[in-house]
Amino acid sequence: AVVSTQSTGEGIGMRPVVAKKECDGFILNRLQYAVLQEGWRLVRDGVCDARDIDTVMTGGLGIRWSFIGPFETAHLNAPDGMRDYAERYSQGIVRVSESFGTPAPFEGPTLEQVAGYLEEEMPVERLGEVREWRDKVLKDMAIFRQGMPPRLSEQERK
Repeated sequence: AVVSTQSTGEGIGMRPVVAKKECDGFILNRLQYAVLQEGWRLVRDGVCDARDIDTVMTGGLGIRWSFIGPFETAHLNAPDGMRDYAERYSQGIVRVSESFGTPAPFEGPTLEQVAGYLEEEMPVERLGEVREWRDKVLKDMAIFRQGMPPRLSEQERK
């Protein structure tokens, strides 16, 4: 079943991964929830508003992460790769991560602010149109990605 599902995904341009052990939730969802939770806390704590979170993602991390992952990004962001990145930034990352606190429930004034922003940008009665736009963009991006050159060829990696 896993092989069948994996080849079906690959056949429609997806890049499925197989979890090495059981965990609560899909890998993609777990990563998405981590970003959503921190965005929620930043909005709740008045650091920024929901629009700022979406801007940071669509104008920064999202662009980068659409063709290189977070570990690859870190590897490229230090002169000597991931080991150098860990040595330079690990303490700061741990310090910031410790400030995250417990997960924030999606409710109350923060929900009103986030939902208000989203309903202004994408009225609920027009979500079908926005979903069609999203699906078209995702399809176009998948086609674009198929034509992207590899970072390094098999030979260049050796």
